[in-house]
Amino acid sequence: MIFKKVKTGKYVVPIQTDISPNTIGSISKSEKCNKITLWLISILGFLFSILLVSILSAQTLLVKHVLFWRIENGSSSLYENVGNVVSCYYNTPNPINVSQLTPSSIHPHLCTHINIAFAQIRNNQIYLEDSQLDVIPDIVKLKTYNPDLKVLLSVGGAGNNDGFSKMVIDHASRKVFIKSIKYMLRNYSLDGIDLDWEFPAVKGYQNKLRKRERQHFSQLLREIRTEYIREKRNYLLTVAVAAPQIIVDVAYDVDQINMYVDYANIMTYDFHTYTKFTPFTGLNSPLYARPEEQLYLATLNINYTVQMYKDKGLDPRKIVVGIPTYGHTFALVNANNAKVGSPASGFGTLGNLGFVNYPDICMFLSEFHDTVIKQDPDAMVPFLYKESEWVSYENADSVVAKAKYITENKLRGAMIYSLNADDYDGTCDKLSGSIKFPLSTTVRNTLNQNPILEMN
Repeated sequence: MIFKKVKTGKYVVPIQTDISPNTIGSISKSEKCNKITLWLISILGFLFSILLVSILSAQTLLVKHVLFWRIENGSSSLYENVGNVVSCYYNTPNPINVSQLTPSSIHPHLCTHINIAFAQIRNNQIYLEDSQLDVIPDIVKLKTYNPDLKVLLSVGGAGNNDGFSKMVIDHASRKVFIKSIKYMLRNYSLDGIDLDWEFPAVKGYQNKLRKRERQHFSQLLREIRTEYIREKRNYLLTVAVAAPQIIVDVAYDVDQINMYVDYANIMTYDFHTYTKFTPFTGLNSPLYARPEEQLYLATLNINYTVQMYKDKGLDPRKIVVGIPTYGHTFALVNANNAKVGSPASGFGTLGNLGFVNYPDICMFLSEFHDTVIKQDPDAMVPFLYKESEWVSYENADSVVAKAKYITENKLRGAMIYSLNADDYDGTCDKLSGSIKFPLSTTVRNTLNQNPILEMN
């Protein structure tokens, strides 16, 4: 016990206290220790943060280096460079329709890749109807006869894109989707996934959330590819992308597509269809621009689209050019004015809502012998007309020209949309001599030096 002097006014008063000088010293030392401990913890926390950031950065760089290494060495499916791709879309049968293309009718060597179309996205997961699930094993069975055939599941398609916007919005939702991809690939013996989102960031572009869809789509591609690498699986990742530049500029980071996908199916068709904004005839899939076409119209062709994607950084060996097996119909305002670009009042009577399959065109020509057929020398595609009916379509000459363009420009290959719209029964004697899948077979045989047997 000690006494401590405390001055109060002019008097000094001794006050008793239980705290010894040693204790006071100990308290002072304890406070210093606490400060040092807190200081050390702060430094360690800071160093740990730096280490964590470094690890994450190293992981990102590792993924990029692995990707670039695979680019150079072609050591996985990501940069598989053997032969030209003939990527064929197969629309699964509708249980209501009787006459449809079945998997058993597809020649196993007709395509190098078959995309089963189309799955939807529901609750951030891949969704297929039971009838679609039943078809998958029958398509996969074709690999028994052609072990090199790759079978992919295509997700999305026109009219099936609502699920993408909700799914890509954050990492957790994308993770659920990727888990469903892995489930489908593993349990149905598929070779990869094809994403056909039509189109990121285009709908409601003024909405801030929608504007970020472009970035989110790139993140999705990266995360899928990273998961493939993590699991050491040679699954394929492909995309179907738009052709018009006004969509491409808004929807895609082309450099990111180039980094993460095996190849891109460019939808180089539907360049001209009848709408209230475009009430005139036009060619569905022109190879080149016509001299009369200027400004925006001069961009609506395959050649411009391919060069545009190359300029944006897409490797030519990842460019797969879309070739349609269907045509577009128009109703002429004046039957005596039937040139390309003539006024139209609506869809033609052939097909449905302006879309017409190749066999229906053939039947029309067989029935109406006075139909006028012309081949545009610049666009290198045909069109026909009779009275007010006007149709843009493909024939053997036009698909050969497209296939030769692919070869001459050293592109990856052709995408056929679709097997269902081709003459899969071989009924088109007028145009194709009763060969089954005449347009698809012609593309395949032109691109590859080893022709398949004609499917009579």
